[in-house]
Amino acid sequence: MKVNHAKSRDGHHLAINNSFLRRYLTLAALKTTSRFYRWDGPCVPILSRIIVKKGENVYLEEAATMAFVNDRTKIPGPRVHCSFTHRNKTYIVMERVRGKNLADALPKLSEAQLECILAELRGVLEELRALPAPETAIQSCLGGSLRDSRIPRPEPRFGPFPSTQAFHEWLREGLGPDQKPRYVDDEKWADIQRMIAMQNQKWEMPVFTHGDLNPFNIIVRDGKVEAIIDWEFSGWLPRYWEYTSVWLGNKTRMAWQNMAAKFIDPCPNELEMETIRQR
Repeated sequence: MKVNHAKSRDGHHLAINNSFLRRYLTLAALKTTSRFYRWDGPCVPILSRIIVKKGENVYLEEAATMAFVNDRTKIPGPRVHCSFTHRNKTYIVMERVRGKNLADALPKLSEAQLECILAELRGVLEELRALPAPETAIQSCLGGSLRDSRIPRPEPRFGPFPSTQAFHEWLREGLGPDQKPRYVDDEKWADIQRMIAMQNQKWEMPVFTHGDLNPFNIIVRDGKVEAIIDWEFSGWLPRYWEYTSVWLGNKTRMAWQNMAAKFIDPCPNELEMETIRQR
């Protein structure tokens, strides 16, 4: 699959198979054939095996990431047919994956099926982490900006950063160990100083990370993983990021937190560090 590259690392150049005919057919289908299918959210079926993810909060980087992963791993996921931006909205035309998300399928899975799925998820992470990092930067798959709606910032995208330390400094908004805010008491400041000390340590190379491995982004069928979807938060990130995102992003799903330990190696120190940051 051809991904168009340009000097700038973010923008329209990330579009995939962006021809006039594909754009025209996609927009026409959204006005016609999509009426024959039930849909909810940003993903709209236009044929029995094709859906379109669209919206102002959808980005070409997600399609580029899916193509990147499909080209370099055996991780199951929907194939991207094309992606483009039209009138300030992004459209990702992709294969429609059959199956149910793990959250819906879980009650009917046998113990053996669940163990098989968790083992497959460990394999998914091993494949992602085996991808060689191009440099020390925290960045998207193609060296551009990242997205994570769980990080409250005015701009929807952030980065790239030259190092993990620079990323951490941005996360704490430049706060240094000797810059105690007036509104923070001594006990909380001691925790923040401990967090800063952990953030400023030497870090290993970033690893490729999905960033949002929750049960709704794991599609299963016949007791096996059929696809990993929603790669919008993905990129080259610190090794702990996958674990802390699963843990802290699923506070209301404690059962999933417990399952996560079976396919992601726990990072207790980094979890403490991130817990302090997110207070």
